[in-house]
Order: sequence, then C-alpha cells, then structure tokens
Amino acid sequence: MFGDLLQNDSDIFIKQLDKDFHKSEKDLVEFIEIMRKWSETQKHFPEKPSDDLLRFVILYNKFSIEKAKQKLDNFYTIRSLMPEFFKTHPLNEDWILQSKIFYIVPLPKAADENIRIIFQKINPDYKDAKYYSLENNIVVFLHVMQYMAENDLCYRFHYIADFSAFTLGHTAKMSPLCIKKSQIILEKVFSNRIASLHMVNLPSIIESFINNVLKPLLHPKIQKRLRISSIDNLFKIFGKERLPKDVGGEEKSLSELTDMLTQQYKNHEVRFSELQNLTVDESLRPAKLQNDDLLGYYGSFRKLDID
Repeated sequence: MFGDLLQNDSDIFIKQLDKDFHKSEKDLVEFIEIMRKWSETQKHFPEKPSDDLLRFVILYNKFSIEKAKQKLDNFYTIRSLMPEFFKTHPLNEDWILQSKIFYIVPLPKAADENIRIIFQKINPDYKDAKYYSLENNIVVFLHVMQYMAENDLCYRFHYIADFSAFTLGHTAKMSPLCIKKSQIILEKVFSNRIASLHMVNLPSIIESFINNVLKPLLHPKIQKRLRISSIDNLFKIFGKERLPKDVGGEEKSLSELTDMLTQQYKNHEVRFSELQNLTVDESLRPAKLQNDDLLGYYGSFRKLDID
C-alpha cells in the first residue's frame, strides 16, 4: 500500500520499466518470484522478505538477479556492521527532533522519467552549528530511503541540498569517516541510484569546501552527477509545482512535508521496529555469493576500517 506522501502513477511506472529495461509488469512479477524462492534458501536471513522489498532490490539493480541477491544480502548484513546508522527508529523522540533540525523529505510529485526528488535543508530555527551532526543527518536520510524502498514505485532519485544555512561551523562537523560510510551504504545497499545531486544557495566559502574537500570523497559516479546550481535552474529542471514553498516552489513547505512523512512512519511503525532489530545469523550462512571489498568472505567479515 503506497503512502499518501508519495504520488505514484502505475501507468507511468510501467511505461518507464519498458523504456529503461524493456521489461513489463509481468516480468517484474516473475523476477520477484525468482528472488522469493532464492531468499527461502538463505537460512541466515532474519525474515522472509516482502514482495515490496524484493521489488526494490530488483529495480535498484536493473533486473540483474545476481546483483539483486548481493544487495538483498547486504541490506540485512550491513545492519550489524554499521549499527549506529541502522539500529534506530524514526519515531523515537530524539529522531523526531532530528528530522526537524535538518529537513530531509521525498517530494510528492515525481520528476520526469519517474524519478523521485529528495530535498534537504537545515531548519532556520536550528541554524546554529551546535545542533548539527553529520551522523544524525545520515540516519535521517536512511529513514527516508528505507521508507521509499518499500513504498515507492520510483527507483532512482534526484537529491537537492540547500546550503543556505550552512557555515564553517557545520563543515567542521562533516567527518570524512562518516562521509565514506555513507558512500559505502549508497553503493552496497542502494546501488548508487542517484540520478543527480544538486547543491544550491552555497556561500562562496562553502562552495570551496564542497569542491576541495567533499567532492573528492564521493563515489566517481556521484561526482559526475554533482551540480552546483541555482534555485532558478531547479525551477527549469523540475518545475515550481514540484518544489517546496521554502525555495519559492508551489509544493507544501518542508515543515508540512516532514509532518506528513512522520505520519507515514507511524503508519509503518511495526515495520520500522522490525528493521531496527534485524540481524543475520552468520552460523547459518550458506556458501558465499562472491568476495566483497567491504564484507570480505561471507561468514568471515572484515572489520570496517576506513582511513
């Protein structure tokens, strides 16, 4: 059941499937069945994945069954490797507050080619850098991604980050370790399905930080898709009707959209409670899928250690 926040059009979705992958809705159903039968042989999995979750790994991996298997395994396994990001619940009082400190919301209307837009902006009421934590920022983002994974028909996303409230005090809290970890999660779980990364309203000193410090830490695919842009340019690309009032658009404000997102988390409270406690049973893991630079050999994981 798709949430009220995300406006999905099944006809557009089916047409985009054909355009992107030359696949039909029937093909998708068949691929989900293949993945379901395989997942039943993975005794170390902590649950039987839902069709929605299987749809997510198939679409995010362009109908490659082998990649979908790897990413589904990663989806479960990485929760134990990075508990600081995944052992959280969006309805915990602290995380409700964090979602109001820096807004991160999927916008209701999808962009052209059925691509979701995610918009991020620091709440002006919390613009003092003392409120900012990059790790918390990543957790709030992952709550959004988890919600989208099982409740959205879009399988790519544009990311817009409004830096109007950013200062040098904020950049001082952007640890390279956290940035690297977020890149690993984007690649190993979400297959780097970011269509574009737009950074707007950058003070000149922050633009220098982005170009000289942040950009080199990003995955090469994301580096190529990064754009330092303007609000007017966003209007040309996405249309005012899709963008929030906060930047002169015609969509609801980020505060209103955050309240709608919180309501969706309440509607899916049980699922988020399940996700918070998922842990693979390594003693039951079958033969490895393949060697992995993060996970090492399956059943004998490497400790995550990033310089």
